[in-house]
Amino acid sequence: MASAERSEGANVPMGIEFMNHDIRDFLELYRDAFNRLDGEAVARLYAVPSGIASDKGYTHWASFEPVRDNMVALCDLYRKKGFSKASFEVASFLAQGDGFAIVDLAWRIDRVDGQAPWRFNTTYNLVRTAEDWKVLLCTAYEEKRLDS
Repeated sequence: MASAERSEGANVPMGIEFMNHDIRDFLELYRDAFNRLDGEAVARLYAVPSGIASDKGYTHWASFEPVRDNMVALCDLYRKKGFSKASFEVASFLAQGDGFAIVDLAWRIDRVDGQAPWRFNTTYNLVRTAEDWKVLLCTAYEEKRLDS
């Protein structure tokens, strides 16, 4: 049921204090896959189907292969631009029952040779699957274009 009104006493768990360890572990796997610049491992953390929204618009991935191709290309681009390591802080979190969550991450991407780090936020809509948590939608709303 979708309604603009909430019943008396209904609470939506918001804030990082409500994030369970399974989601934190998932986010660390995601970061670790990027730290290895392993695009296929990153892609395996996405649901099928899934999508990404960015300044280019919305891209829907109906199968695994385009997710993999995108993440492999992104990791290659990061490598060419001096990627050293990624870290994140949870900026906000919203649990949506037991099977869904929204998390906004403040990323810091350190780079080699004293290049200034990249800092940006990205939001992830997560879904719990039979295997684990997966990214259903990535909203890359602050990351600057790196291919220009």
